[in-house]
Order: sequence, then structure tokens, then C-alpha cells
Amino acid sequence: MEFIKPMDQPGESATDPPSTEVHCFGTQQCKYSRKKFICISLCAIGVLFMYFSRLYKRTSIWEQSKTTHKEMTVDEVIFSLSWPPSTSNFSSFNNSSSAQYSEVRLEQSRAQYCVGDTLNVLVEMRNYSGHPKSYGGDFILARIHSAKLQACASGDVIDLLNGSYRVRFRLFWPGEVHVSVRLIHSSEAVRVLQKDWMQDYGKAMHKGTFISGKKRETSQCALRLSPDRPLCEYRKKEDGEYYACYKPQTLPCNSLTITKSYIPPGPHLTEEEVQLLARKNTGIEIKNSFKPVTVVGCTDATHRPTEKCVAGMNSPFPGGYFYSNRWSSSICQIGPFLSEETITRCLKGKTLYLLGDSTLRQWIEYLGRKLKGLRYIEKGDDSKLAADVHNNITVRWARHSHPWIGFRAANIKATIPLPEILDRIAVGSGQDDVILVIGIGQHFRPYPPEVFIRRLRNVRRAILRLHARSPQTTVVIKLENSRELESKMTQFSNWYGYMQNLAQRKVFEDMKVGLVDAWDMTVAANTFAVHPNGVVVSNELALALSFACHEA
Repeated sequence: MEFIKPMDQPGESATDPPSTEVHCFGTQQCKYSRKKFICISLCAIGVLFMYFSRLYKRTSIWEQSKTTHKEMTVDEVIFSLSWPPSTSNFSSFNNSSSAQYSEVRLEQSRAQYCVGDTLNVLVEMRNYSGHPKSYGGDFILARIHSAKLQACASGDVIDLLNGSYRVRFRLFWPGEVHVSVRLIHSSEAVRVLQKDWMQDYGKAMHKGTFISGKKRETSQCALRLSPDRPLCEYRKKEDGEYYACYKPQTLPCNSLTITKSYIPPGPHLTEEEVQLLARKNTGIEIKNSFKPVTVVGCTDATHRPTEKCVAGMNSPFPGGYFYSNRWSSSICQIGPFLSEETITRCLKGKTLYLLGDSTLRQWIEYLGRKLKGLRYIEKGDDSKLAADVHNNITVRWARHSHPWIGFRAANIKATIPLPEILDRIAVGSGQDDVILVIGIGQHFRPYPPEVFIRRLRNVRRAILRLHARSPQTTVVIKLENSRELESKMTQFSNWYGYMQNLAQRKVFEDMKVGLVDAWDMTVAANTFAVHPNGVVVSNELALALSFACHEA
């Protein structure tokens, strides 16, 4: 909203004398006086508006009236996920990046550093023949840590596109600080992962079970199937998503009830491509040419953030650090939501929706152990419901609809698409009795990015509809965390997870949502597990609740 001073009428100037008429209604002089009065009044209102907007920045009409940007198309989001290209002249495994022969060294080494300083290191990549690399594209993760202090933080990796990488660390705590840099995938391995990423829908398939009465029939299902046989196609024109099964022998398409995933053979890789993605060449630490650095608490070196965590605020990477196993944000104050008392106080009178995959199921399981008054009402594979009657707390977990990959079968008739769940959520008149957390991604890794991005766009639209009904409802997006380095790389590589997190940031960047960067936390903690440990889970929840509860 912008206030603009009305332009002077032709023939008028700011130096014209005021009218001497006492009663001038209907005269030219009166018209001039009224215009001048309106102009001055509008300017005064504008100044007051700007003042109070700044004074009450978090809840001002100015902030509430901000509109979201134009929604990006699937292709636009994919285009934004560009990755530095590696050479197309790869000839042998020995020419690929090697953690064993590469080195990490300090830039502008000093005897000691201050808390709040930036520590820069340079990663110089070499191949298995010991020769320097001349191009970028390697997938590197970096962290600093002090084991005795239970402290750690992620580093920001910058590809210099010449075989070298600069990693920037913000020094958050005093003491002896170690630097660790891992080569997750060489640029040549990333090229293998990229090769089929845009088009291969067959890296994870499903067996569908059709049920009608006591009769059952099975058939193959997937996100894409060859039309050489009759198909049962499941799609909604408005959301662009698609799922299909080969028609069973006799049962109708609407009798599809259960799906169970399996990983088919392939994709076909050469011996050298297999070697590039082998576990022994994945996630290897690169040696340092320097000892741990000494960090001291210099006077006025740094300040803790004073702003409360608010949905929609900027979320940089890295966005915080662990100290004494407690996560602190670098941009806002995280509430002390690690005890039963403070969690209960935050959730009292509220419903907490946890929608997504099993990494959010961990949250309801954690709360079930943490809150003595919380009791399960439903405890199924597809959804869970728990309540604390005394404190009027309800916690619901529901998993997202297909694709779902795992050892257990999924009942698709019991699974509601996330946008539909959001549309059904009843919000109270107070508009602050619902907290909504969405966390998806792990089950989308085997598929081309368009599948995941379409789901994100549909969730985005549902959030906008929810906020149109209830602007103050807290919505939090939980990004993917890292997972096991032993995972099958062509299906579940952490590079896919990293790229999907970039897609989530892009789709939700202009929205009034809080962001829990589980990737940042798990990289900092060096936790490569699809289901992180309790320290990570408890701190993820504490950050999410900080967007909703500012009085602990």
C-alpha cells in the first residue's frame, strides 16, 4: 500500500494565498482549501501508518496484506535447480574425483578466531591419479564440530567451477573447533544420477491389490506404465498428478485398495558407473592440511538474535547450530520446548497436525513418550491420533498419498491426499488453535523431479486456501533430512534429497510458512539416518513450535 500526494490542479501552486472567506462552500477558494486539507491529512495518515507498521512489524496490516508471488511452473522450478556440469569426456574411473587424493586447507590462516567470525576453507579436488581437477560439480557436505561441547554446524559450499570449492563456516561457539568435509559424490557420479533423473519413472514400482468382497486380484502399478495393455488410470485434471495400474482380470478399477512397493532390476549401469556409486566411494572424508582452529569469545563479537520466530521470515543455510545438543537459530529465538511442561503449555487447547512421511511420524511418537497425559486413540500404519483430554491437546499424524515406498503395504483407500486434508481442516474463531506441519520427500527420491514439484504446487495452493480461511493458522514446512549412505544410490541418493529441498525452498519461498531445515540439522550432526535420533527430532519439534508459541 502506498500513499501518494495528490497533484496540484492546473493554475494552482503551493504559494497561492489562503482564502479569506469565512463561509466558502461552493466557491473556488473553498475547493482549494478542501484539497489542501485532504492532501495534508493523507500525508499525515501515511506517516502514522508507516510508523505503526514498523512498530508492529510482525502483525501489521502492511505485513498481512503482502501478496504471494506468481506461482512458478513445474519447468521453471526444475530450471532453477541447475547443477554445475561435469565434463562429458569421462573416460575412466581414475579420472573421477577422489577424496583420498584431495585436500582441505585454510584460507588466510590465523592463530585464533573470534566467535561470530567466518572461517573459510578451500577444498582442492584431485582425481585417483593425483592430478588436480579442472571442473566442478562434486557433491560435498561440510561441518564444524566440538565433540566435548556437543556442538556442531553445517558449512556453506561454493563451487568455484575449476575443481576447487570454498566452504564458509560461521563460528558460533568458543573452544577447539574441528573441520570435516565429505565428498558424498564425485561430479562423475552426480552425472550418472542426473542421467535418468528427468525421465526414469521405473526405479520404484508397486503391486496393486484390488479387493471386492472376498475376491482379490493383483496387478502392476506405477506413476507411469506402458499403454500396451488396458490401464486403470487415477488422476485429477486440476492437480496434474497421475497414477496407473494394469487392469485386473475381472475387478473394476475403483476396487484398488492396497499397494506395496518393490525395486525392480536396473537401471543398467556400466562397471565404472557402478564403481562411481559404490559405498566405498560415497561419503568419504577429505583430509585436512591444518589442525583444529582455536575460537575465543571476543568482546562484542556476536549477538544472539532477539526476534521471535515468525512464519514467512528468511531462512538461510546454514541457519543455526547445535550446542549442548540444543539447536539455536541464527535468525530468531527458539523457545525452550524441550521439556514436558513447556511443550504442554504451547500445545494446550490446540490441534497439531503432522502430515507427511515417517520422519513426521517420529514426532508424534516422541510426543507420546514425552507428554505423560497424551494417550493414543488410533494407532494405525496410515494414521495416528493421540489426545491429552485434561489439557485439550490433540495430535494427528497422517501419511501422504502415493507414492509410498517401504516394506509394508499401504491402504490407499485410507490415505487422503494432503491438499484434501488441508481443505477439510476446521479452524476455530481464534485462528490460533491449529498448528500444521508438512514433511514429504523421502518417498519421491526415485522419481523425476516433476512428480515431487507437482505435489509441492498442490500443497502450496491448499495452504493458500487454508490461509484465506484462517490467516493466523501456523503452517510449518519440514525439509528432508539426510539418509543412510548405504542406500541404493540410483533410488535414494542424498543428492536427490538435496535437490528436492532446493525445490521446496523455491516453491514456498514467498509464503507465510515456517521452515524447519532438517537437512541443516542432520548434516551438522553428521547423522546419516532416514529416521534421525531423538536429539534431532526433539530440536526439530522445538523449532516448529517456536513459530506458533512465543510465550513459553
